[in-house]
Amino acid sequence: MSIQVSTRIDADTKQQFDRICAGIGISPSNALSIFIRSVINNNGIPFTLVAPQLMTVKMSREAMFGCMRGQFKMADDFDAPLEDFKEYME
Repeated sequence: MSIQVSTRIDADTKQQFDRICAGIGISPSNALSIFIRSVINNNGIPFTLVAPQLMTVKMSREAMFGCMRGQFKMADDFDAPLEDFKEYME
């Protein structure tokens, strides 16, 4: 006996998934069945889940300095004393 399982994914993800399954020669339903069977056989997700890294490209130390030049604008009075601290600066 089989039952129907449904899930929601965005249209672009579905289209990519269908294209890959067709390229492999299996239906999306068969692909999901294989995944579910693999989860059961492995007693967990059959691949490692890791958080994405913020910076994946390794840069030399020299390349890092100045790599964000032009990306930020600092106020002209950035280094000017703040009025709130004027009494401490006298």
